[in-house]
Amino acid sequence: MTVYRKWYCTCTGKPIELTYEEVLDDEPVEPMCELCGATPSSDPKKTIIYRDEEDWDD
Repeated sequence: MTVYRKWYCTCTGKPIELTYEEVLDDEPVEPMCELCGATPSSDPKKTIIYRDEEDWDD
C-alpha cells in the first residue's frame, strides 16, 4: 500500500488540484496554485489543503 498526498487550493471557493513536476535536482519542489500563487509553505490566506489517498494496488 502506498499513500499519495494530493494538494488542493480553495482560492476559487472549490478545491482545485495542484500539480507540480518532480525535478531531479537537490531543491525540494512544492506545488503552487497558478491562480493565487500560494504554496504549502507560503499560504497567507490559508487556502491550501491536502488529502492523503491510499493505493492498494502495490
